[in-house]
Order: sequence, then C-alpha cells, then structure tokens
Amino acid sequence: MTNRLPFRFFINHPKVIVLEWDGEPDDTMLQQLIEFKKRIIKEFDEVIQITQGYLSLMLFHKINVQYIEDYKNRLYFLYSLQSRPTIKKVKVWQIPVCYEETYAPDLKSLASKLNLNTTALIKKHVSARYQVYFIGFLPGFLYLNGLAKELEYSRKEQPLTNVPQGSVAIGGKQTGIYPMDSPGGWHIIGKTPYPFFEPKNKKPCFAQIGDSVQFTSISKSEFLQLEMQSLQGTLKISHL
Repeated sequence: MTNRLPFRFFINHPKVIVLEWDGEPDDTMLQQLIEFKKRIIKEFDEVIQITQGYLSLMLFHKINVQYIEDYKNRLYFLYSLQSRPTIKKVKVWQIPVCYEETYAPDLKSLASKLNLNTTALIKKHVSARYQVYFIGFLPGFLYLNGLAKELEYSRKEQPLTNVPQGSVAIGGKQTGIYPMDSPGGWHIIGKTPYPFFEPKNKKPCFAQIGDSVQFTSISKSEFLQLEMQSLQGTLKISHL
C-alpha cells in the first residue's frame, strides 16, 4: 500500500516526520493540506504539532515514531478518506501600503531590474490576491502565494541588518510583510501601518493560514494617519 502514497515520506528525526507533495501551490492544494492537517491532529494522538509549508507538512510527535510501515499505512488510509476539497469562502484582508520613496528604498532599483517603471510595478503588486500558506520565519510573518511572475526577482546578495516593521518586500517568488524590525534580504517596495504581530491579543496575528491578502496603495498622509491610530490602539482591521 505504501508505494501508492500520494506524498513523499521522510523521517527527519525519530520524533519528526515530513510529508511532501509534488506540484505547484494553489488554492485547492492549500485547502487539501489544511483539511489533512486537521484530520491528523484529530486521529493521531501522538502528534503534538504540525508545521505547514507550501507543499509539505512536518509532524512532531510525543515519542519516537515506531512501526514505520504501519504508520505510513495509517496516513495513507486517512488521506484516502479525503474528497477533493471545495474552495471555501475565505477572509480577504485589505492591507494598505504606502509605496512612496520614504518607505520604499528598493522600489526604483527593483523596477529597473524588472524592466518596469514604478507605477507598473505597484499596479501589478496591488492587482493580485495572495493566499496565506503558512506563518513563520518571524512571528506574524505571512508566507504568501500569488506573486505575478513579472515581479519575481532574487533576494539581495547582501541582506540588511535591520528592516523596519511593516516593510512590504519582494524576494524570489514571494512577497511579504516584516512583522517586526529584523534582518532581511528582500527588496523593500513599501510599508504598511498595520501591525502583524500583537502578542497581547488572543490571536497575535489577525491573518490565519487559508486567508487571503490584497494590497491597496495609500498616500504618505494616509499612512501617517493610520499609523497614529495603530499607536493609539484605535485602528480597526477589517476583511471582506
């Protein structure tokens, strides 16, 4: 039975199993991973945590995994119970971004490297809807799928020692938002006043795996107004 597993099975550590799928990330695959993760958590008491990737699940266990072939068969059977997931209605978070030079030190240089002008780059960036595939690297850092191929560009050869909180950037095939000041090697094209990690909140990050994100362009004055609301704790973050 195990040779028919629809995913690759790796023993990363005696207590850690990694499952990897082929293909390209898309909405259907995302829902499939989310549903399978829920099933595993419900049916496998020995699993204490699951970390999701674009095309993978990493399973952490209480004790060393034994009887590997039986374990694979259990996973396969559980996976075989899944019907093809339907695309569910998801929350779409509207994220305001100021693309003005003050907050976008790499916008002009990246546009030039992509053979675009800055207006075209911004238009392409805000026209897409991005899916939240997983959260990691930093608390509240969203890994987003959906960047236009025309905007893909390799990361910086020399990372910055400090990227300001709220910076919106492009690196490789991804775009993302830095939830706090941190080192980083992506190209900074704008900044959002929205906080993406609030440890005091019940949900420290308002966006969750499976949600979508859409960027909207705002002026510097609008940015400063929203930033003030955020600092005062009166900012309302809404979704469609």
